[in-house]
Amino acid sequence: MVPNGWEVKKLNELCEINPKKPSKPSDELVSFISMSQVSEDGQIISTETKTYDEVSKGFTSFKDKDVLVAKITPCFENGKGALAHTLVNGIGFGSTEFHVLRAKETTDPKFIYYLTRTDAFRAKGTMNMQGSAGHRRVTTDFIQVYKINTPPLPEQQKIAKILSTWDKAIST
Repeated sequence: MVPNGWEVKKLNELCEINPKKPSKPSDELVSFISMSQVSEDGQIISTETKTYDEVSKGFTSFKDKDVLVAKITPCFENGKGALAHTLVNGIGFGSTEFHVLRAKETTDPKFIYYLTRTDAFRAKGTMNMQGSAGHRRVTTDFIQVYKINTPPLPEQQKIAKILSTWDKAIST
């Protein structure tokens, strides 16, 4: 049963999945995040600064407030992913093994981030992986059509704030 005011929506109704590459910043500097720089508890451990031209071809692009989700096994099952923030010039590039979810105006990016951290999302994604042993990946199609009970934006923001508060308390 869906709570009053909530709707069942597909992720592609809430986010842009693997959006287009952002434009080159005037000073040409961007952040770079490899898979090893993302923790299994959903945090960016470190970043590197690179020039846009160094990384704009052959890597996945993202911006501040985008959600990164590892797509390859075992990284996906182990929880690798993060909410991008404080990127140089607000732009980042990283592993081609990331899916990028960019929240639409009616969606809170932190709400999407916490959704991708749930056991239900990870379990269904794992069941829907494709590819050969050792190189199985969560497909873009799975991400696009994944359905969730979606509250209105103010409630998304409240949920995300509560979960964020708990995360801070746990890490302290």
